Amino acid sequence: MEGLQIVWFKRDLRIVDHRPLVQAQLHGPVLPLAIVEPQLWQQGDCSARQWSFCAESLEELRISLADLGQPLVVRIGAAVDVLERARRHFAITGLWSHEETGNGWTYARDRAVAQWAKGCAIPWHEIPQFGVVRRLPSRNGWAGRWEGRMAEPVAPAPQTLQPIVGIDPGPIPIAADLGLTPDPCPGRQRGGRQEGLALLESFLIARGACYHRELSSPRTAFESCSRLSPHLAWGTLSMREVVQHSRRCRDALQTRSSQERGQWLRALRGFEARLHWHCHFIQKLESQPD
Repeated sequence: MEGLQIVWFKRDLRIVDHRPLVQAQLHGPVLPLAIVEPQLWQQGDCSARQWSFCAESLEELRISLADLGQPLVVRIGAAVDVLERARRHFAITGLWSHEETGNGWTYARDRAVAQWAKGCAIPWHEIPQFGVVRRLPSRNGWAGRWEGRMAEPVAPAPQTLQPIVGIDPGPIPIAADLGLTPDPCPGRQRGGRQEGLALLESFLIARGACYHRELSSPRTAFESCSRLSPHLAWGTLSMREVVQHSRRCRDALQTRSSQERGQWLRALRGFEARLHWHCHFIQKLESQPD
């Protein structure tokens, strides 16, 4: 297939507000690819329960992409090896992904992928995912940049994707396949965009009313906090859509009683401040990893 565009799904497991996907499909047929890297999952900050969340998110993403015409392709192995095998089978003219600020292992992997892409003359288009700015000379004015990015329109999912005939989507491995130690957690959160949307809705409609008072206590935070952290970490929801949804709810408070309006205003302002801090501290990691 000529002019194939690979969209590499990393920590952005959704089709809504996914700008690499939107941009790639304007340049040719899209191969949506997730690379499961066993070496990554053997790092000290990974666990079986995290993989279970990721695997559930991949399953739902595969269905969403299949509804557009081309299901998610999953391959297991080192990223450069997987991409090189794809290059040998297809005429790839573009690699697309979101920027990622991860740990030292993912940074080294991305440098290796960049070197591979340059050597193969394949442009790698990395698009910012939230408020983090690469190669930022100074954090002066960073807050304004964050506000600007959060105000940008949420990109809708593509209407269709051209099917790629004859390619096996591949299995989504279980934790044991990655050598992960059993890590049972009956109360863990489930992955997938629909779970994230349900949490966001329940928080902004009911659970979050006392967020500003109850976010710090283990006795109350379980219900009063948003519980969106894993969904933001794995990108089943985008930071932009969460911020905008919260602000729409804040704007709609005019219909509430003065007491209820005051309580929700404090709660939502506190929530939005912590969404801002989420990106602020990742920016510190991006700019000053020491």
